[in-house]
Parts: sequence; structure tokens; C-alpha cells
Amino acid sequence: MPRRRSQQTVTFVLDDSAEGNDLDAPGGPDPAGGQGGPARRGRSPQTRRRRAGLVLGVAAVGVALAVVLVDRASTQDDTHEAIERTDGGVLDLSHAPRDLWSVTTDGGTPFVVDDLLVVPGRSGLAGFDVGTGTESWRLDELAGQDCSASTESTAGSTESAVGDGTARFVVCLETAADEVTARLVSLDGSVVADGVLDLAAGTPTVGVGGVLLQASRDVAGAVVRATDVRTGEVAWEQRLTVRESGLEWTCEGSAGGVLRTEVRSGVVTVFGCGVWSFLTADGLVVDEPLALTTVAALGDGTFLRSSGTAVAGPADALAADGMVRWTSEGLLLEGGAHHGTTQDLILLDQGDALLALHPGGATAWTAQVAARQVLVRTADVVIVQSIDRETVALDAVTGDERWRRVVGPLSDALPQRVGGTGADGATAILVVPSASGGYTVVALDQATGDVRWTQEHGGDPEAFLAADGRLRFDRSAITGLG
Repeated sequence: MPRRRSQQTVTFVLDDSAEGNDLDAPGGPDPAGGQGGPARRGRSPQTRRRRAGLVLGVAAVGVALAVVLVDRASTQDDTHEAIERTDGGVLDLSHAPRDLWSVTTDGGTPFVVDDLLVVPGRSGLAGFDVGTGTESWRLDELAGQDCSASTESTAGSTESAVGDGTARFVVCLETAADEVTARLVSLDGSVVADGVLDLAAGTPTVGVGGVLLQASRDVAGAVVRATDVRTGEVAWEQRLTVRESGLEWTCEGSAGGVLRTEVRSGVVTVFGCGVWSFLTADGLVVDEPLALTTVAALGDGTFLRSSGTAVAGPADALAADGMVRWTSEGLLLEGGAHHGTTQDLILLDQGDALLALHPGGATAWTAQVAARQVLVRTADVVIVQSIDRETVALDAVTGDERWRRVVGPLSDALPQRVGGTGADGATAILVVPSASGGYTVVALDQATGDVRWTQEHGGDPEAFLAADGRLRFDRSAITGLG
């Protein structure tokens, strides 16, 4: 049983300075389950594929670390509740935040579930209040295990440290020579279920609904199955197409014919030499067996499948049963911090233009900008980064350009891909690399593009990803901001 520590604060630090808070080499897990979330190991196949010039929906800049900038204590109104549910939404960015408290990490990948900061590591698994840093519970017996959040459903479209939907469990994996022991931990720190899986069925990945995903090869080809941690029963199983040609690039790093799985935004990806498949969380295959495709969830039960070998290849919107609802062209640009309500738009990269669609597939507008990354979405503007690493603000209703500037407003900032974003309705924050090392947090006026404030930090800019709470993560500590 967990030991309760309801009133103990771990390492309280107060800094009156709003700037100059150095970090110890922030970073996070290498790409894998996405989205975010969830820990990733090695560069994701999406990223490799886009670098190879093939069609992608989006190359995730995912890390399971987060800058989380939601102040729960400041208001209790509907706006506050809406912001808590948004990706990167924050209440007030008019001034730079300061450090309030810090919790030390020791090797695990922290993540946030509801009001709980979960910190796995060599000394155990611990849960902390995201507002105060107070330790709520600790499980020493789960020391050194690989833990991540599992969701109940795939509703929503947030890209937080816990992925999509409502997370209600923490799943911890303990690997032995030929088997894996999985434990399901509730948010109050109780171990509610456990089970053992055979590694011969594949390396497990935490899926949606408290299941573990495993993919492997057999005499008939390849198979992926989902096992319910609570019951030990197979929730679903699906055979996959193995392609003998046209997917040579999938064999890079696939020693021994190993297949791997990852979950991002409710989509299961299985990849390995000759295998590149996408499935819904319930096991429905939604890729085309003989085409190069990528699939992303749109957040309303619809999936967008991109096909072809060029940026402007065909894109099909699929219902949950796999039926095509509408078709278009381009690569889906996911993500982007948003605050409260936003224009409900699907953004497609068409090479030299950005196409905005309504959920039903009708065209909202087209902007002549070579957008490659969505930074911020609000009811008024859509802020993107172009292929030339410029930050461009577009009117969310008409697509007209409002302002444009280089990514790094400071002379020391490098024009590289933005590693993290946030928004409060009036201010957008961008986290960009600095020439001197580390990164710069830049707050821009959403209406004009003017710089409101900046902060300099050491470490990796891609350690930032907006999620729930008011936190900053790095490799050694989680810091509460105020």
C-alpha cells in the first residue's frame, strides 16, 4: 500500500527574479508514444520518413516533459476550466513566471495526470500535487520501473504528457529476462491490478484503456494484440500486412525483424522492416495495405489518412469504422497551443500554401504560406512557423496574414524549429534554441508580434511541451512556476 504524505513539501524554492532561472540540461525521452506523450525511444518513424522526403501527416516533436503554465488557484470560472483542458493554454503570460518550488527527479520520465504530478525513478514511484509540490503518495516497490499514463478513451485532441482522453491509470512495467510484469496504479497510489506478459509476443507499449500493445512476427506474417492489464485477457488482435518491397527505409535499425508499437493521439502505429501500419485504439486497421500512408486522429472520432510520395498527396478523412467521409490533399499539421475556444480548423500543409478545412471537409480558407509547424491556435489567429523558420500570424477566420517575424526575436536566438509553445489569449510563448546553448522563452503579443518578455535557460528547448499545471520539467527536477 502507498505511504501517504499529505503535507510534506519537497524542496521549496522561491526566486523573486522573473528571469535568469538556469536549468540543468533539460530534456526528455527520445521519441516514441507520442505525445507525447508517453516515453519515446529513438527517433520516431514519422520523423525519419519526412526526412527521407516521403509523405507524413506530422513529424512529432514529442517529448514526455512539459512546461505547464496553468494557475489553478487564480480563478474558478468557466474560462479557467476550459483552459485547463487545452493544450498549452495558460491564464496569464503578461509577465515572466518565477520559480516557486522544485521536486527532484532521479532517472524516470515525469508526467501529469489531472491534478497529479507522477514521478517515476530509481527510488520509486511518487505522486505530487501539481499546485504545491506536496508529495501525496509514494510506492517504493515500483523503483526503477518504466511507468506512463493510460487513458480511458481517445476523446479530445490535446497533445499533453498523458496523450488524449481522460487518464485514470498509471501503468508500470518491470522487465525480466523473458517476461514483463505490468502493474496498474490508480491516481490515489493504489496498485489495483497486475499481470505477466511473455516478451516473445513483443515489447509492450501502454495503450488506451489500460491495455498493453505487443507486436511480433510469426509464420503467417505479423500480428499486434492488446492485452487488458486488469484481466489478463486479449482485448483485440489484428494481423498486419508485411510489404516485401517499397518499404526498405523501414528496415533501418530493425535488427532481428523486431516490430515496435507506439501510441499518439489515439492512433496505434506498428513499424519494423516491411511493416508500417496504423490502427485505431480498438484495433481497426486504417492504413491502405499497398500504399505509403500515415494516419492521425482529428479528435472527433475521425482519422486523417495521408497517402503518396509528395507533400500535396491525397488525404482521406475516415470514420471510426474506416469509411471515407471526405477527401482533400496535403499533410495534416497537428498541435499548437490554444487558450479556451479556438476556430475548429483542420490545417493541411500543401507545400507552398496552407489549407484550412472545417471538420466536414469544406474549405475555410487558403493562405499562401509554406507552413511546416502550427504554434498557436486561438479564436482570432493561427500562428505557424514557415519553411524559412519565420513566425507567421494568420487571421483564423479569413486566413489573411496579420504579421510575420523571424522565429528568434533576439540576436542570440537561432532560427530553428520551435520546441514548445503556450498561449493565454493575448500572449504567445515560443521556446527556441539559442546560439550560445540552451534556449530562449519568448513571449509575443498575439495581435502585433511584438516581444513582451524573454527568459534565458540552459539545456534542450525540446524539453518544453504544454500540458496541465504550472510546471517546468528538465532532466533533474520539476519546478513549479508562479
